[in-house]
Amino acid sequence: MPADLRGRFQALWTRAVGPVGIDEAWRALDAGYGGAARHYHDWRHVAALLDGHDAVRPHASFAGPVHDAIDLAIVFHDAIYDPARPDNEARSAALLRTCAGTAADPDLLSRSEAMIRATADHAPQADPAVRLMLDLDLAILGAPRPDYETYAAAIRREYAAVPDSVWRVGRALVLERFLARPQLYQTDLFRERFEAGARANLAAEAAALRAEPDGAGRGA
Repeated sequence: MPADLRGRFQALWTRAVGPVGIDEAWRALDAGYGGAARHYHDWRHVAALLDGHDAVRPHASFAGPVHDAIDLAIVFHDAIYDPARPDNEARSAALLRTCAGTAADPDLLSRSEAMIRATADHAPQADPAVRLMLDLDLAILGAPRPDYETYAAAIRREYAAVPDSVWRVGRALVLERFLARPQLYQTDLFRERFEAGARANLAAEAAALRAEPDGAGRGA
C-alpha cells in the first residue's frame, strides 16, 4: 500500500463525513483493494488517481469542481470489483452510502455516488466534476507504452479465469468501442495530454489481440 494513504483517507473522511465510522470504512475498503486478486484495481490505482487529481487541481479549468467529492469517489469507485459481475460501480456507490450513513453532507455524498456510477461506461457527462473524475480514471490509457502494457497485463491477471480465446475477442471489442468514440477524454487538459497516446495504445493492443486465434466472449 502506498505510504500514508490511510492518513489521507482519514483526513478526507473527517472533512467530508465526520469522525464517525473511519475505521469501519477503511476496513471495508481494504477488504476490496487489499485483496490478493487485485492486480490493477488495488490501492496503487487509488493512490495514482489521487496523485493525478492533486497534480491538476491548481489548473484554472478545474477551479469549480468539489474536490473532496472527487477524492471520495476516487477512494470508493472500485471498492467492489468482481470481474464476473456487471454491477460493481452501483455496489461501490452503495458501499459509500452505507459507510457514510447520514453523517455526510447529502449533496457531497450524492455527487460522489454519481461519479462512481459514471465509471460504469465513462459516457459523456454534463457535470465538470464528473468529467474530471472520469478522465482521471482513464489517464492510464494515455500513459507511455511500457506503463500501458503493465496496466493491460494486470487487467488480464484480474480476468485469469477467462480463457485466452474468450479474452482476446472480448477485450478487443472493449478497446474498439473506446476507439470508436469521437473523444476519449472529456476535459480539454486531459485531451491535450493523453488523447493521442491513448488511441495509439488502444489500437496497438486491439491489433495484437486480433492477430491471435479467434474466440468469443468478453473483456474489461
